[in-house]
Amino acid sequence: MKQFKIILILLNFLIFFNLIGQPNLSDPMLYQRYNTLDINRVRTIFNNTGLLCDGNEQNIPLARPPAFEYPNGSGISYGTAVGIVIGAPGNQDAGVVGGVNLENLAYLDATLDEGPAAFWDEEHFAPYPEVTGNDKAALSSDPTTWPTNGWPSIIPGTNQNLLVGSEGWPGMGSNGERLADQETYSVMYSWQGTDLGDTDRRWLRTSMEMRGLAWTGELYQDFIVWIFIIRNNGDATIKDMRAGIHSDFGYLPLFNSPTSTGDDDRHYYRKDLQLAYGTDDNGYEDHPNGGSLAANEIAHSGTVALRMPGASKKVETYDAFHFWMEAVTPRGNGASKELYYKYNLANLEDQHDSDNDGIDDDFDENGVPDELDGGPGYFLGFGSDGLQVIGSGAFDLAPGESDTLIFATVFAMNEKELIKNTKNVITLYQNKWEVVKAPQEPQVEVVAGDGKNTIYWNKISEQDEQFEGYKIYRSLDGGVTWGSESFKDFNGATKYIPLAQFDKIDGIEGYYKTLPEFAWFNLGEESGLPNETMLIENLSFFNSGDSVRYFVDDNVVNGAKYRYYVAAYDTGNAITGPLENTAASIPKVGSNTVEVVPSAPAALSELKNVRVVPNPYFVASGWEIGNENQIQITGLPSNATIKIFNTAGELVKTINHEANNSIAESIAQWDLKNEDQQLVASGLYFFYVDSSIGSAQGKFVIIL
Repeated sequence: MKQFKIILILLNFLIFFNLIGQPNLSDPMLYQRYNTLDINRVRTIFNNTGLLCDGNEQNIPLARPPAFEYPNGSGISYGTAVGIVIGAPGNQDAGVVGGVNLENLAYLDATLDEGPAAFWDEEHFAPYPEVTGNDKAALSSDPTTWPTNGWPSIIPGTNQNLLVGSEGWPGMGSNGERLADQETYSVMYSWQGTDLGDTDRRWLRTSMEMRGLAWTGELYQDFIVWIFIIRNNGDATIKDMRAGIHSDFGYLPLFNSPTSTGDDDRHYYRKDLQLAYGTDDNGYEDHPNGGSLAANEIAHSGTVALRMPGASKKVETYDAFHFWMEAVTPRGNGASKELYYKYNLANLEDQHDSDNDGIDDDFDENGVPDELDGGPGYFLGFGSDGLQVIGSGAFDLAPGESDTLIFATVFAMNEKELIKNTKNVITLYQNKWEVVKAPQEPQVEVVAGDGKNTIYWNKISEQDEQFEGYKIYRSLDGGVTWGSESFKDFNGATKYIPLAQFDKIDGIEGYYKTLPEFAWFNLGEESGLPNETMLIENLSFFNSGDSVRYFVDDNVVNGAKYRYYVAAYDTGNAITGPLENTAASIPKVGSNTVEVVPSAPAALSELKNVRVVPNPYFVASGWEIGNENQIQITGLPSNATIKIFNTAGELVKTINHEANNSIAESIAQWDLKNEDQQLVASGLYFFYVDSSIGSAQGKFVIIL
């Protein structure tokens, strides 16, 4: 028996090094790279082997947020593991398989591994080094992530040309042009994995070309599209192959949950939309940063299949199941590759499938579809371990032949809005990725002043024929919300009242009337566009002589951090209602979203205006975002040393204020922690400021 095991291990090595046709690497996972898609309201880490989020439920400290964080910037993730699964029956030609399969068991591979997804091998796919950059997975918006030696002329593993567009990126559009505002690109191949002593490792000789596509804009900001081209790399036909989408959303995943097991989740399927989706079961979750989330604060998420491999191009199986409940039964995950293929990907013998058509529809298991007898209509996953698989029918792949799977991960804050967002992505796909957007975003710069912020932007948006006006939004929580006044549109989506609105004088005003579903959209009140100026000084993006518009916000507090975005909007038409620009996910001068801290000028000759604010300090003051504790020392010179003492005369903290490392030239911050990084107690404290222009002292009170 020992000799037999040695022979099997040697055979695995020979297959690994000779069959896959790859460089003789001891560990090709050295080329694995991660990066983050972050251009719209959905933010997630992905890698170049096809894992689209990593909530690592097997080893929580190894989880990689953001894992489908929604909305972007909220700190709330929903993804445990999302990726592609492929499989086939065990009786395949030796030319299309790797590993040892003496019992002719079914094959099952995935762009997942055993960490986030409780799968049975460490890796299933490895990245081709030809399309791998230095330290991050390739992203269209960051050329430093592209291959250092340039893109190869041929798609790895094929004899097909890799088309590179005018931007130097291999986009999916005509002649390699980019289609989306942000794209990913990678190619991967099936392989042995690093479990070299595992004689149960067997795989189909395949490769996958993967793309992620994300757009900005009101119609497209709540989803990411994923494209996987699945190819047979063997020298025979793969028979009765199947492909599916493995979707494990946690609501919240374990790494983002204060409980050790997670909370119960509901999972639904809309056959007409080919949409598998879900949300929290009881409408309550503990917030990872403290406090709680109510039902209207917990997102819905889903995966919508746009094109499946196989003759029908449609979804032919849907299975909702649980990882550890009834694992070796048709209701569970099979606890092995061959049973996952049978029970989940092909969805055979499942008591939730009333008519054995491959689609779960009977979750009370009385033999009648839930929609006909008032059954629950959803699968309940206990302890955040429920998940869904959308599968294709069986299809063959000849040597070198490929088939394509396209789907989107879609998010919203309620079910009605999720359905709307799903229909938006379906329309985008059916229209061959032709987007309908608001006027081009204005480019913005902001200048902080003493008790005011001045916002400047160019007039590029006004070149759009349907341009109607501008809305200026302001946020004090890093872009999570955009104003103190909000309302719900007819799909339940939250909309904010802008800080200011400027409407072109053209006879178009009031609320939009053509399409009833957009009747909430305010087109303005003929106020006219804001003032222009060419007298620009002390700006980094605009130059003197540039004609720009401007707005002064003089209702601000020195020391608070303000985020602004300027949205241009149009008049709408009979196809869709009015559209306006959405905020950039990362504030940056030259985008339509900027961030600034107003302050008084730095002290130059004396320190008579040094203050601690707020004083007294109470938890959750206006300077704080999230659960940070913070006070500010204001009225400082550009450089100063601040020492803080308690009533016993003990030194609590020393702060070295330098203008280039502070939020403002005249402001220093303190997080209320002592030199040992411990939160100080409530009480009276004293500060002493020393600088080249003099010294100052004072006292303040902390109430926690």
